Amino acid sequence: MVPLTKRKRDEESPLTREDATKQPEASALIRNTEEVSFPRGGSSALTPLELKQVANEAANDVLFGKESEPTSNEASRPKKKKKISKKKSSSKTESGNDEEEEEKLNVVQHANFKTLKVGSLLLGQISSITKADLCVTFTDNISGYINLTHISEQFTSMLEELDEDMSSSDEQDTKNKEDNEEYDSSDDENSENKKPQTNKELPSLERYFKIGQWLRCCVITNSALEPKMKKKNSKRIELTIEPSRVNPFQEDDLLRSTAVQCSVKSIEDHGATLDLGIENMTGFISKKDCPDFETLLPGSVFLGNVFKKSDRSVQVNMDFTNKKNKITQISSVDAVVPGQSVDLLCQQITPRGINGKAFGLVPGFIGNAHLRVFKEEDLKHKFALGSNIQARIIAVLTNKENDKTLILSILPHILNLENKLKATESLSAFPIGYKFDSCDVKGRDSDYLYLALDDDRIGQVHSSRVGEQEGTDKLPARVLGFNSVDDVYELVTAPETLKLKYLRTKDIPVGELLTGCEIETVSSKGMKLKIFNGQFTATVPSLHISDTRLVYPERKFKIGSKVKARVLNVDEKGRVYVTLKKTLVNIEDDSDIQFISTYAQAKTIQEKSEKTVATVESFRPNGCIVSFFGGLTAFLPNAEISEVFVKRPEEHLRLGQTVIVKILKMDEEQSRMLVTCKISNDQAEQKKERIEKLIPGRSIVDVTVLEKTKESLIVELQDVDLRGVLYVGHLSDARIEQNRAAFKKIVVGSKLTGLVIDKDTRTQIFNLTLKKSLLKDAEKESSPLSYADLKSKDKTTPLHGYVKSISNKGIFVAFNGKFVGLVLPSYAVESRDIDISKVFYINQSVTAYLLRTDDDNQRFLLTLKEPTNKVTITTNSLETINPVDPSMKSLKDFTPGTLVKAQIKGIKKNQLNVILADNLHGRIDVAEVYDNLSEIKDTKQPLSGFKKGDIVKAKIIGTHDMKSHKFLPISHHAIKGTALELSLKTSVLGNPVVNMKSISDVSVGDELIGYVNNYTSKFLWLTISPILKAKISIFDLAKDGLKGSDIESNFPLGCALPVTVTSIDTEHGIINVKGKSHTVISIADIKVGDRLPARITKVTERYLLLDLGNGVSALSFATDALENFSLSLVASFKGKENKLVFVKVLSVDVESKKIHVSLKSDSAKSSSIKSHDDIKQGDIVDALVKNVSDKGIFVYLSGSIQAFVPVSKLSDSYLKEWKKFYKPMQHVIGKVVKSDEDDRILLTLRESEVNGDLNILKGYSDIKVNDVFDGTVKNVTDFGVFVKLDNTVNVTGLAHITEIADTQPKDLSSLFGTGDRVKAFVLKVNPTKKQLSLSLKASRFSKDSATKKDTAKEDMDEPVDVIDYNNESDVESDVDERPVVTKKTTVSTDDLSLSTGFDWTASILDQAQDEESEEDEDEDFTVSKKHKHSKKKQIVEDKTIDISTRAPESVADFERLIIGNPNSSVIWMNYMAFQLQLSEIEKARELAERALKTINFREEAEKQNIWIALLNLENTFGTEETLEDVFKRSCQYMDSFTMHNKLLSIYQMSEKSDKASELYKVTAKKFGSEKVSIWVSWGDFLISQGQTQEARSILANSLKALPKRSHIEVVRKFAQLEFAKGDPEGGRSLLEGLIADAPKRIDIWNVYIDQEIKIKEKKKVEELFERVLTKKVTRKQAKFFFNKWLQFEESQKDDKAVEYVKAKATEYVNSHAEEIEA
Repeated sequence: MVPLTKRKRDEESPLTREDATKQPEASALIRNTEEVSFPRGGSSALTPLELKQVANEAANDVLFGKESEPTSNEASRPKKKKKISKKKSSSKTESGNDEEEEEKLNVVQHANFKTLKVGSLLLGQISSITKADLCVTFTDNISGYINLTHISEQFTSMLEELDEDMSSSDEQDTKNKEDNEEYDSSDDENSENKKPQTNKELPSLERYFKIGQWLRCCVITNSALEPKMKKKNSKRIELTIEPSRVNPFQEDDLLRSTAVQCSVKSIEDHGATLDLGIENMTGFISKKDCPDFETLLPGSVFLGNVFKKSDRSVQVNMDFTNKKNKITQISSVDAVVPGQSVDLLCQQITPRGINGKAFGLVPGFIGNAHLRVFKEEDLKHKFALGSNIQARIIAVLTNKENDKTLILSILPHILNLENKLKATESLSAFPIGYKFDSCDVKGRDSDYLYLALDDDRIGQVHSSRVGEQEGTDKLPARVLGFNSVDDVYELVTAPETLKLKYLRTKDIPVGELLTGCEIETVSSKGMKLKIFNGQFTATVPSLHISDTRLVYPERKFKIGSKVKARVLNVDEKGRVYVTLKKTLVNIEDDSDIQFISTYAQAKTIQEKSEKTVATVESFRPNGCIVSFFGGLTAFLPNAEISEVFVKRPEEHLRLGQTVIVKILKMDEEQSRMLVTCKISNDQAEQKKERIEKLIPGRSIVDVTVLEKTKESLIVELQDVDLRGVLYVGHLSDARIEQNRAAFKKIVVGSKLTGLVIDKDTRTQIFNLTLKKSLLKDAEKESSPLSYADLKSKDKTTPLHGYVKSISNKGIFVAFNGKFVGLVLPSYAVESRDIDISKVFYINQSVTAYLLRTDDDNQRFLLTLKEPTNKVTITTNSLETINPVDPSMKSLKDFTPGTLVKAQIKGIKKNQLNVILADNLHGRIDVAEVYDNLSEIKDTKQPLSGFKKGDIVKAKIIGTHDMKSHKFLPISHHAIKGTALELSLKTSVLGNPVVNMKSISDVSVGDELIGYVNNYTSKFLWLTISPILKAKISIFDLAKDGLKGSDIESNFPLGCALPVTVTSIDTEHGIINVKGKSHTVISIADIKVGDRLPARITKVTERYLLLDLGNGVSALSFATDALENFSLSLVASFKGKENKLVFVKVLSVDVESKKIHVSLKSDSAKSSSIKSHDDIKQGDIVDALVKNVSDKGIFVYLSGSIQAFVPVSKLSDSYLKEWKKFYKPMQHVIGKVVKSDEDDRILLTLRESEVNGDLNILKGYSDIKVNDVFDGTVKNVTDFGVFVKLDNTVNVTGLAHITEIADTQPKDLSSLFGTGDRVKAFVLKVNPTKKQLSLSLKASRFSKDSATKKDTAKEDMDEPVDVIDYNNESDVESDVDERPVVTKKTTVSTDDLSLSTGFDWTASILDQAQDEESEEDEDEDFTVSKKHKHSKKKQIVEDKTIDISTRAPESVADFERLIIGNPNSSVIWMNYMAFQLQLSEIEKARELAERALKTINFREEAEKQNIWIALLNLENTFGTEETLEDVFKRSCQYMDSFTMHNKLLSIYQMSEKSDKASELYKVTAKKFGSEKVSIWVSWGDFLISQGQTQEARSILANSLKALPKRSHIEVVRKFAQLEFAKGDPEGGRSLLEGLIADAPKRIDIWNVYIDQEIKIKEKKKVEELFERVLTKKVTRKQAKFFFNKWLQFEESQKDDKAVEYVKAKATEYVNSHAEEIEA
């Protein structure tokens, strides 16, 4: 008997829940159920049950009587009535009894996630083993996982010991792990040992357990039953197999045949001691009872069978095959556990299986699948009610009433607990995805439909997978898997599943081409795709997004769009990886190139010597790792990357590049492959043989142009894949400028024929030349290839070569790449004083002659000077054709010193072009026409006296090289490309000896005549003679006869100047001169009336500061500098600093060293007024406002003369606040009322008086559409702004609110105030109604200015004006202005600054004025914003000045100030700062609140200042709650977006990054769809914090939130942020994307170039200039870019690049001039 004290049951036990008859179940009191419950005899099936009811009821009373007493009568009474009523109304039919019993026996028929509650016990088989856990499969194919800590106490102890041992070296292990991670995909030796080394001390579960082993498990967690808030994405069951958790036995329960879970404690000589998890009990298993005893390890867990018991221990074995091994008694229902073999009393047979009870206590169920009988008739025939069925418990679960129920099985492999997993064998017969055309329907239960696959195999279909095909005897089905525990196939019959191509990702073959893949997510780390119509999800690794690296792939790939992909790999967990690279996706099946995904395929490819594709994954010093499909990797050594020498693989390949390779070696066991990019050995040999056959200097080859770079062409031999380089200088024998022009005309694919001049067999590259001189020599085989060839040449034989290099030793001349000779400087130029580096350049064609040889060292010297005894006759015919002078019959007659007749063909500004014969031309330099200045009638145009066609008599003085524009020595004769140099000077004609003035003939102080030849910014170039040039500074020009301020108009090309030599520069072969009459050394040399050159050094609103040279400065007042007063000084001379002009001296004060000058021309619109005598009453005059007083305004008539306009004479109309209408230096037109003395001049500005009959001022009828006027704001309304136009007869127009700005403002009063100065554009005029419609939009004026500029004549040689898209000056001016304002405000509030670190006036006002300044980066091209900012800054300055000059020192002082100006936020904030100095924080708060109530509601800007101050106060002195409250209120009263920005600025200034980050998220969510600035500001903040990757994510989010029209702007600004603070490469990627999307946006090009200039990337800047000038740009844009490029190269001091830019500009002008002519 079981002791009563050990029997513990819940109050509501299964027995007490029975109906009124309380039919007892099998009791633990009955030791032998068969003997007592089923006595021998032929009783009916129901009789034994009726006999047992009384006995079981008595046992129930004995066992559970006490617990059942508290049960309420109300709960039991309905059951009693229900049972009685059923008994009375029962129809005694069998089916009726079945329903009654099924309801009575509340069993669980199937295990699923909902029924597997925590604490449930199950019997299962190990289906898989990983490093971290065991996977155990149970009935109904439910799987759970056992991690390392839930195996056994012994196993856990091992882990704890291991953890303690490893804790001391955790840091080092982590470091090693990080170091080794990059080698995970490597195929070198280290990779093989890496994994075992990392886990060598961790227990391997494969040593402790075996696949198919049976274990009893307990559920510890079930994610499906967790609350929704805690639910994970996937359902997962966590289990434990610890004996203490799964063996709920008492000592009395450990009887023979008990299935007990054991863990090995230790291994002994004869067996192993076991831990049963039961107190005071141990176990033992001998070697003979354990088939695989040698595999047992301490900590192992297995299911054992008790066969012997002693006092404190039991012996177990692993034999479960004996049918007598069953349990017949228990101590309590808790001892009923899975794994036990028991007798089930058959109480009910249903179509779904057999219901019964074990031990008469616990209800159990055997389903059809475990009976292998599916029809109710067959079940009744095979099993009798009341009979005992021996079965093994496979699950102990709880039903809805939390009562324990059993699931049992009588399948042989479960009864015998065979340690064999049937899934492997079964799925090899019918693999997953296999389709059965027809299966017999066997039956169904609550969850499954059962089908017969054949005579032996059964399948089950879950009700959710049946589909709509029920009601038929045969169904098609498809294999989903195999249930090893239930020994059935998992099937599906749903038609939609049967149609699927693949059921799981593991079935998708590697290399499968997938179409219609939908993009789910995109980032720089990779992409997610939906494949097979959303059935599966695939991952695109970052290296496989595109063939080209994309920093921001989200710009190319849009979420939701469809793409084509190819499967790269499917890993063990079923994750699919695909590639989008076109080089892999577009591989055709019948292509020569195949992909591999297995070693078997790789071996086939290797045997057939075929090609395959691979992707570069990572670089190593000695090669790189490449990957194939299927996760295969291989090593590509440096030697196999290319036929040429490879030092570093990253210089030849890039990460993610697709390469075509062949497999060299393969070792499947070690997972190693060696590949090569050398595809064809035959081809390699052919290339090697071909380059060895090339002979530099002899081999002439045909090539095709493959690629163009900045300085060269990449070409390829037409017969072999062998590449070479053709430099620009080798395109012809001509000058570099002509070569560049030819270079531009060559297109990719052009066919060329050239001479190989050098080769490198190692890299297999050759150099080519197209120089005709070298090609002809190669054809004749006359060019020297070796020292022996050269030695055989005569010293008079011309040797054609090219300049290889230039050094201080001389010029190295090459005949081919390897054969070079030296030309000493003295043999290269006429004088050692000449710099050879400026005369010669690399790759220049030269003709040399042998000078000396050195046989010992096989070296030689060359000379470029023609031998004197050499006779050069370069023309085949020496006869002249139609000579002008009939006496000259032969070309040989035209020798230096000969007098000849010539006909003038053309007259240039500085030379005469003449014809001597049809086949002979000449030139006469302007310096060779006159002997002295008195002979020249017009010094500005000395050659104006000659006419085309005139015959003149001249003397030949030499030869002029038309290519180099240089005079050649007398020894040169007339050859092609030259012209004869002639002279018309009387002194030369009469002198038999030809002698031109050279540098040796002049000395300091000599007086000469120079002729203007060229201009630069600071000096002029003059020609003294054909062989002598002079340089004269602008400041040293003669001062006589100068008119106007333009240098070129005063000194045109060819102009004759008398000059005096000041110095001689023999090094460069030039002389320095000055104007003959110019002797300005000090201020004493300057006289009133002198016209002098000057350089503008400073531009202000009132005056210009100029430099006259030699340290002398001058001042030009606005009235003396402006031609027209309607334009201000700043507007007229903006950007003209350092420009040279001519000025007229007005006054000189030697004592005070002051010089006043005028820039006005004689035709200036505004006349010069020197005294009151120059004007009379009634004259109309232009004036500039000096200042405004209470009685009127004072105006400037000139620098020294002022006038007064009383208030009564200001205007015809009434001006309430007239002071606001007049600003300093404002242009006004007045009429002289009185002019008695210089200081008593009175004017009137009344329109009616000024206009009179002269109509000086414009009226409504005089104003035209598109006119532009300056004006003053007269009134501001809700619908627009009324503007009074300057220089009009009281004309006022309306600028409607829609014409104020390109973006319509919300509040005009915040933008404009009465008296504000504006520029207005006339839209409509109605003279009849006297109405005017105006526009203030900035775009109106930009279009107008652009139109005016378009009509101007273009000239590439002129300085380029700044056009609209040049933004640098705007940015610089903003930067220059900002410190000025800050300084002024700080001065007035220094005594009010707090020790807390912020100033209440300057900083707050700066924040207020910077409302939109953060948006105005380099890309700001608008003018209106700039004016708006400057206006605001002026307001700040004025307000600060308004504060009393004596700082307030008390509350009373501040209160007086507030009474005087209650709307001034500056005063209020100073008052708050004063209180804070006294630590009166609360009073400062009160003042802020008072200010908000006091300030007029129209003064929004003032209120905004107070709100910002209050936010600052709370941020510094308040709490988070007070700050939040103020912020919310400010958003309600002010513009919400503005206040969000202000608080963000405050957080950043106070370094509260976390708060700023949170607020950025909120602001972006609220305003991100319409405000670009918030995204840019957020990105700036993140980049400043070093969070570059997060900033890029923000950009991706902004593109999703903002409309498309804002995308270019936000991407451009992020690019500028990347350049300024982040990664320039990221900025380049963004701008490259913009250029690709909008190539016509020249402003983007300009921003791109500016960013590269800022980071000083010279090469990239030049590449960008090259690219933008190849685009279709206007002449104006091209002019701008050329000028900008030239300025950049000059700043880099790269003379060669400067010359290159000039040549490019000239080439552009010429080509476009031809297009215009065409």
